[in-house]
Amino acid sequence: MEECTVNEINILSTLQSCPYIVKYIDMLKTANNFYFVYEFCNGGTLDKLLQKEGPLPERKCLIYLRQIVEAFKVLSRNNIMHRDIKPDNILIHAGNLKIADFGFCKPL
Repeated sequence: MEECTVNEINILSTLQSCPYIVKYIDMLKTANNFYFVYEFCNGGTLDKLLQKEGPLPERKCLIYLRQIVEAFKVLSRNNIMHRDIKPDNILIHAGNLKIADFGFCKPL
């Protein structure tokens, strides 16, 4: 578990410049837990948005798809495989998507 945590911190620390990847701020450790501090994302998850609104308009989908592709370009350039992409792991902030939860990511 600690190895995955260190891996996530190291990877997110290198990806701070991408607007479509959640920003890592800090990690707090207690005797029993790790607490990750990320930038605040005011729109919840993509999963919650889809549950609330149902199918999204094509134009909005194309905007979101472009943002996800831009995030994956950064991951690809840095030889990182996320391995857990799903709507629950995509956050929304001010109308932009941000890929989150790099707990299962793997450097290639």
